[in-house]
Formats: sequence, structure tokens, C-alpha cells
Amino acid sequence: MPGLTLSARERKRVRGLQRRKHREQERRFLVEGVRAVEDLLASALAVELVAAASTVEDTARGRALLAQVERCGLPLRRLSDAELAELATTEAPQGVLAVAVTPDAALADLDLGGERAVLLVLDAVQDPGNYGTLVRTAEALGAAAVVSLPGTVEAWNPKAVRAAMGSSFRLPVIEAGWAELAPWLARHGVRVLAAAGGGAPLSAPPRRAALVVGNEGAGISPATRSHADAVVGIPLRGRAESLNVAAAAAILLHELLR
Repeated sequence: MPGLTLSARERKRVRGLQRRKHREQERRFLVEGVRAVEDLLASALAVELVAAASTVEDTARGRALLAQVERCGLPLRRLSDAELAELATTEAPQGVLAVAVTPDAALADLDLGGERAVLLVLDAVQDPGNYGTLVRTAEALGAAAVVSLPGTVEAWNPKAVRAAMGSSFRLPVIEAGWAELAPWLARHGVRVLAAAGGGAPLSAPPRRAALVVGNEGAGISPATRSHADAVVGIPLRGRAESLNVAAAAAILLHELLR
């Protein structure tokens, strides 16, 4: 397998990207696994380097991935399985990881397109697995973007990236507070729908909406309630008192976008 080994400086940098502080300082993040790196290379995001263990070449899919890395002209670094495991954040790494440049997504750059558009807004969602699932769900159902309010887990947390399964490489993922978000929504004719237990069922969804889902335990914040045009919910007919935030978001997004 062509390529040089990781330098000591590169190893230190990759290890640093396991921590949020360094990801934010460097404006870089880690991508692990064959499928995730495939999705990364197929996206518009800039890739700094790819590191792979020799065992990746044991499968046709792995060989195809490395061939794609070469076609893209990206730096390819060789590692043993043990060395790669030291740099990975997963317990069972798939023998390949990449360093990518964090995209600069902003509300000012967001194009809502036609008359109909839905944003998914996350209000202090803290579990990275939930976060990634929410981004994946938003892309799958046709949302225009995901907006993270303060207190929400970082989009480029390795677990969040894995759970998004490539969706965070393609869908705009934006950080904003209400001071910036509220006037932007108003200018673009977007109504704020806050999801909460006991909220009204979606009977006549607006053409443009920002669906806000809240923290796994506390729900939506007082600030979100103060900006909401309506509080919406899902009628629960069984004995369960609530739904996982990702499940609730999927149902409400489906209603808004179908």
C-alpha cells in the first residue's frame, strides 16, 4: 500500500482532534470507518489526510476506498492496526480514519429555496448519538438544515459524526443563538414550532417552519417557548409517557414535509 507513515507531528494532531477544544482551534475533525470515509470523499468537504491500516486492503471495498484516496490526490498514511487503534475513538475501528476541514456554515449562507422549507433546531440536545441521528433524520426527510442552539453537543464530536452516517457532510449544520436566529427566521417568513409534551397536534403545518426539539431530560428551554409561534406535540395512545427526541423529531418532520 503506497503512502508514508504518520509523522510524530501528525500523530499528535490526530490525537488532539479527539478533544473538542482542539477540534475548534484547528477547525478540523476526525472521520472513522470505511463507510464514513467513503461518504466524506463523496462530499464537498476538504480532506486533509487519510490514515489506513494494511488490513483495509483485505476487502474489495477497502481496496476501492484506497484507490479513491489516490485518485483524489490526498495524502495517504500507513499504520499498523495497533497504531490506528490508538488514534481512533471507537472500540473496534475499521482500519481507516481521515482528518477533514470543519465547514463554515452560517445562517447568512443558507438558501431556503422555494416556498416550502423546514429547519430542524436543536435546543440543548446533549447526547452525540441522538445528535447524529437527528441530523441523519433531517436529511432523510428533506429538511433544509440543522441549527444547534447553545448547550447542544458539538456537531463534529466523533460519535455524532458516526451517528449521522454522512448526513453532516451534506446537510448544512449551523450554530446560532436566538439573538441571531429569531430575526433571520422572521425575515424569511419561518414560523417557530416548539415540540413539547402536551403540545397541539400538527393540523395545518405552515409552508416554512423551524421545528425545535429540546433536551433529552428537560425539553425545550424557556427562551425557546418565548420565541415559539406554537407548541406542537404527538398524541400518545399507549402507556409510554414520552418519545426519544430523535423519534419525536422524525414523526413531526414527516408531518411537516410530506
